[in-house]
Amino acid sequence: MKKTVSLLCLVLALVMLAGSAVYAGSLEILDISPKDGSKGYQPANMAVKVRFSEDMMDESAIAANKDKFRIDDPEGNAQAFDIVYNASKYPDELWLVLDSDLEADTEYTFTVFPGVVSSSGSTLATGQTTTFRTRNLRTDGFISMGLMALLMVVMFGATARQARKTQEQEDPKAAERALEDSLNPYKLAKAKGISLEEAQAIVAKEREKVERSKAKAEAERIKREEKKAQQRKEMEEELAELGDSDLRSELRQEGIYRVTGPKSITAAGGRIPRSVRMRKEAKRKAAAEKAKNAQKNKKKK
Repeated sequence: MKKTVSLLCLVLALVMLAGSAVYAGSLEILDISPKDGSKGYQPANMAVKVRFSEDMMDESAIAANKDKFRIDDPEGNAQAFDIVYNASKYPDELWLVLDSDLEADTEYTFTVFPGVVSSSGSTLATGQTTTFRTRNLRTDGFISMGLMALLMVVMFGATARQARKTQEQEDPKAAERALEDSLNPYKLAKAKGISLEEAQAIVAKEREKVERSKAKAEAERIKREEKKAQQRKEMEEELAELGDSDLRSELRQEGIYRVTGPKSITAAGGRIPRSVRMRKEAKRKAAAEKAKNAQKNKKKK
């Protein structure tokens, strides 16, 4: 009987130990950012994020887990970092924030060693290794310079077009002179190193295009003028249908009032400014003095 009880106790102990071993190794890595083999990460303010299958928010476990992570450069030099966590928003994540900037265009290796502990005591049975590459800042600089140069070209082009447009508005003949100058077969032949006949053929084609463009613009202008004339005619017909009183009523509803004739300020109930009265008085006196002198001169003769 004692042997049977001892055997049962031994079996129960083995089962409990096996269960504890399974439980201890239940922690898993669900995600690592940056992804394995990813590229283009900024070297400054870099952080590696690891998401686990359980809550990791235990300060003693976090302190013990710091030795379970490692970030190495290509020469195998470990990069210093601090473990940062957010218990309210990301209880299952640990963020490894680098203490200093990484090298640009360089591949780094991130390693998670077995034995990482969760807040419940579960441990990571199998580690994991990933790599990521930082951005090539030199290429970024070239791209930025290229974009800036392109922006400057666009700005200069827009400025030149606006200047030409302004010149054409101030001098309508300037555009025609510029066009004729560009369609000079002798200059074209010399500029392109072709024969005069070839240049004349090119100029002929360009002139056809110009004439078609002018014809199209003229047709659009005529169409606009016809539309304006039609609108003016419809408005005049509508006004003709309204009587004078009806017209005034319609205009007043739109806030428009007709003036029957000019009226003086005093007739409208206003006062003439003192400066105006003084100027008129001075003119009147000057005219009277001039007439008086003219009368005296006439008597002397």
